[in-house]
Amino acid sequence: MIELSNGMDFNGYLNKNSKEESEKLINNLDKIELSKEGYEAAKEIKENVNVVVFSEGYCPDCIAALPFIKKLSDANDKIKVFYYGLKGNEGLLEEYTGTSRIPTIMTFTENMEPKGAYVEVPAELSEKMARLTNEKQKEIVTEYRQGKYNDLIEKELIGILK
Repeated sequence: MIELSNGMDFNGYLNKNSKEESEKLINNLDKIELSKEGYEAAKEIKENVNVVVFSEGYCPDCIAALPFIKKLSDANDKIKVFYYGLKGNEGLLEEYTGTSRIPTIMTFTENMEPKGAYVEVPAELSEKMARLTNEKQKEIVTEYRQGKYNDLIEKELIGILK
């Protein structure tokens, strides 16, 4: 069971990482803007949603995805985010998602009933990459980390919040 009281807020998460790692995340956060539809979808959430984020500062996929959770939670205080490191939580991740990859972003009702999960990259992108050569997969991952698929990140995170 996930103990929310053990989670960190965004500032606590930043402080647990190195200065360089935190700066990369903040720089990406400053670049990210929610779409009008994404912002409105976040504002429409009427009941508390607990968002549990497993992440590490060194992870480029985390740097790509976490700004969206931060922006969505800033848009609606019903979105409660709790950050955890990967180390020591691998078993918990495997129990909930079948794997221990980061970022893993899980959503729960106020009573901690599971709603959805985002694991590593958007599912649509993961499915697309499964059919490609390793070289093409690496190209797409690079594009993902550069922001080419930000619309997919936002769409999937909105989907697991609702």
